Amino acid sequence: MRALHWFRSDLRLRDNTALAAVAARAEQLTGVFVLDDRLLLGPKSGAPRVRFLLECLEQLAAELAARGSALVLRRGDPARELARLVGQTRAELVTWNRDYGPFARARDRAVTHALERAGARVETFRDRVVFEAEQVRTRAGRAYSVYTPYKRAWLERFAAEPALPEPLPRLPPAIPRVSRGTLPSLASLALARSAAKPLPAGSSTALRRLDAFSERALADYEWQRDLPAVAGTSRLSAHLRLGTLSVRQCLARAEEAAADDSRRRAGARKWRDELVWREFYHAILAEHPQVLRRAWKPALERLEWSDDESAFQAWCEGRTGYPFIDAGMRELAATGWMHNRARMLVASFLTKDLGIDWRRGEAFFMQSLVDGDPANNNGGWQWSASTGSDAQPWFRIFNPVSQGERFDPDGAYVRRWLPELRKLGGSRAHRPWEAQSLARDYPARIVDHARARERALRRYRSALGKKP
Repeated sequence: MRALHWFRSDLRLRDNTALAAVAARAEQLTGVFVLDDRLLLGPKSGAPRVRFLLECLEQLAAELAARGSALVLRRGDPARELARLVGQTRAELVTWNRDYGPFARARDRAVTHALERAGARVETFRDRVVFEAEQVRTRAGRAYSVYTPYKRAWLERFAAEPALPEPLPRLPPAIPRVSRGTLPSLASLALARSAAKPLPAGSSTALRRLDAFSERALADYEWQRDLPAVAGTSRLSAHLRLGTLSVRQCLARAEEAAADDSRRRAGARKWRDELVWREFYHAILAEHPQVLRRAWKPALERLEWSDDESAFQAWCEGRTGYPFIDAGMRELAATGWMHNRARMLVASFLTKDLGIDWRRGEAFFMQSLVDGDPANNNGGWQWSASTGSDAQPWFRIFNPVSQGERFDPDGAYVRRWLPELRKLGGSRAHRPWEAQSLARDYPARIVDHARARERALRRYRSALGKKP
């Protein structure tokens, strides 16, 4: 049997569910990736993630070639390109791993229809998540909207059905005489080369990073994960986004590390909980695709938002006058990544201190982040804006100064990304207005937090119909 595997957000050979399944049956097998301009050049695309994607594809192609297989590259509409490839190769079967956003589902329906008309069978598999949305339900058969009961149900199912990583499959030879295609450059895609430093790409890099995190940081993860100046997180989000690493590999490695050293158990549990948050947000998107356009809480669609463009630009460029906020935004510009604690703070500041629509921040993050993922990005933004499922309470508004002093107590994170504050020692870096002579090049605060907080509370009360 001749078969094609359509790579999408699963750019790895090891523990790839659909690839392993088809490799066990096919006599000839070729991998294919379709560069879809709707994703490459869409309004929420950006150079950091596209660059990472291209480098991951380059490494995937090399790994397949080393095993006697091949990666075929095509550019265009996946339905048309895959159907054309089926005609050229006479492939009988096309496999892929499922995605869950509304765009992906509509695209996959169109691809399935085109392939069946071309005479090929289609088989799809669960791989991107451990459990799909419909597999984790309340006793009444409903979807969860709150994380903690979802986590309990998820863990109960995981205990009964542990998801173990599969070994590297033996790949059959590639279908012969098929044009491989070439990868485009950022310039040819009209994407400016980002100033962000490139994140090392590929599945081998992801596995090394996973091992290093498990050995060196997992024991202290429970308390260090909130300290942006410390290398206390896995930094694997981009690899999970493009599937150079599977969530099953992460869970298994954490369990192994905890078994080897009991001091890692608490950190392993906390990291597992964070991976379950990822599953929760994917389930929310699968169940409620409208969250990409609207607030999950309908009443909060009535929120009044500011159209202050100068404030939005100051936020984007890290010029708000609040060091912890500005450090996060400058880290994003320099690396294409931002620490999760900083993500929560900058999102809260945009939506509550500045009163700017969370959708604008969500779109900016998608353009800027190497790990930009529709489910996780939307979930995080709606959590911070208090508009989502199981979100931060609307009356909880982060203080950007006290949060900085709590999670960056010696100011190391701030001074790393705001060199104009390097002369401010210790926690003084979080209050540069108290030492103007040492922070002459740093901008003044664009808003007073205390007053902004009161305005935000009035806006939320009004939208929710609560008394002033």
